[in-house]
Amino acid sequence: MQTAPHDFRTATIPHSDPKQTPLFGDAATTDIGSRVRKYFETSGFSRWTAIYGSGDIPPIWRVIRDGHQRAIDEVLSFIETDKHHTALDAGCGTGNLSIELANRGYEVDAFDVSAPMIHFAKYINTGRTKGIPPNFMVGDIASLAGADKTFDLVCCLDVLFHYPYEEVATMLTGLAKLSSHKVVGSFALRTPFNDFWMKVGQRFHAKNRMTKLFMFSYDQVEQILYRAGYKMARTKRIKFFFYDSFVFEAVRR
Repeated sequence: MQTAPHDFRTATIPHSDPKQTPLFGDAATTDIGSRVRKYFETSGFSRWTAIYGSGDIPPIWRVIRDGHQRAIDEVLSFIETDKHHTALDAGCGTGNLSIELANRGYEVDAFDVSAPMIHFAKYINTGRTKGIPPNFMVGDIASLAGADKTFDLVCCLDVLFHYPYEEVATMLTGLAKLSSHKVVGSFALRTPFNDFWMKVGQRFHAKNRMTKLFMFSYDQVEQILYRAGYKMARTKRIKFFFYDSFVFEAVRR
């Protein structure tokens, strides 16, 4: 897979604001949502564009890069035989999954809460698609308005762990309303081992963290989706060193 270049600092990135679509309403951003947006517009922007790029990075970041790529590969295996046409990539980051979907014939709308991330995604993905380029836009999952537009496939990969359960329930419900067939995504799986290491990390790195990690059980996520009219079809746990992501495919009941 072709990935984003690591060193883009000498490039000219367009500064015009990506326009929002009727997907988003006027719902107020939560305190945690504001924190997440601020992080990905400042220090998190440099960190995650490097992680999702192709340049040299520290070994600990490479674990995240490789784990995330394995999660993308799993999502692509879930949709390998689908005959659908439209997709929404919620929390698209630098657009790696969006590009893979576009190259498989999907018409993709992709959004992220970070405007700098969207500017970057639009820049580095120019000319990378075989079909219709993704429509990248700025938007907050928390303010999805349940517009009349729907998508065959809705994706939300490596995003939900930034938010607590109450907000994740609202977000997944909103995403489910925008899907006509399938929702795929991932969440950080709560286990005794992961609980222990999260507490260790919070104790020693609390002052340096702008975002928190929230973990959930399989039952919690399954129940949210069930109430939204979906059932779990396939799941895969991606365990790669400390990267631990539970990828799921849910279809309408």
